Parts: sequence; C-alpha cells; structure tokens
Amino acid sequence: MLATFFPHPPTLIGPVGVFTTRSLRLLRPLAACGFPSPAEDFFTDDDRLDLNERLIANPPATFLMTADCGGSMVDYGIQDGDLLIVDRSITPRPGHTVVALWEGGFVCKKLYVRGNRMVLASSAGFAPIIVPEDIELDVWGVVRSNVHFHL
Repeated sequence: MLATFFPHPPTLIGPVGVFTTRSLRLLRPLAACGFPSPAEDFFTDDDRLDLNERLIANPPATFLMTADCGGSMVDYGIQDGDLLIVDRSITPRPGHTVVALWEGGFVCKKLYVRGNRMVLASSAGFAPIIVPEDIELDVWGVVRSNVHFHL
C-alpha cells in the first residue's frame, strides 16, 4: 500500500510562499513552570528569534492549516483552532502526524501500519480509520508542528 502525494499543496489558509524576516525578542531564561530562578539574565539586543526559521524547515514545501478535529487529536497535542505547519517534503512514516485526504475531506491523524494496512489513529475514545488494502491513502504532508492559541 502506498501513500501518494498531490503535486500542489492545498490553499486552505494558503501556501507558505515568500517569507519576510520578522524576528522577535527572545527572552534568554526559560519559562519555569515551578519557581523561577532569580539569577537569570533577561534578554539582550542580540537575543532574537525568527518564527519562520524556527517553525518552517522547507518553505516551498510547507503549507498552513487550521485544525478542526472535534477533539480527536488532543492526546497528540492538537486542539481545535490550532495552526498546523505541514511539510510536504517529509516522507510520512509510522508515528508521524499527517494531513491526508480521506473521503473527500482533509483529516489530521497519527499514521500507523497494522499488518499490511495503514491506520489513521485518533485520541482515546475515537475510532481509528483503517484504510482498506485496495485504497491508496493520499497524504498531503506531515505535521511538523502546531501552534496552540490560548486567547
């Protein structure tokens, strides 16, 4: 069974095309989830972070999507409304989170192989999609990261 790729990424939000350098200040200390260290230094003018560099490894092969998974991917760290950064240049392997075309729509699921069948897994309580042997799975790309919005 093969996973195939479409020649052009979807434009649900749009392809990631021309990037501008827009670096933001990056605080040097880590954000402690317990008690912060009073000995940490704060940022200097040299501490900059460009989110394009950090989140996107291959701009021509990357597209963005908004997650609409109905809670089916929360066990994998993806919630409704998250921004998915999807890279088409990564060969999908078992354990990767992928965006695939399934029954006329896009799904974001964990890719596994069970025997000779591909399985698109979801969080506990959601039935996996077991891809029939005679069906080719159309994988659009691998989710490289996701951005979760708190507000």
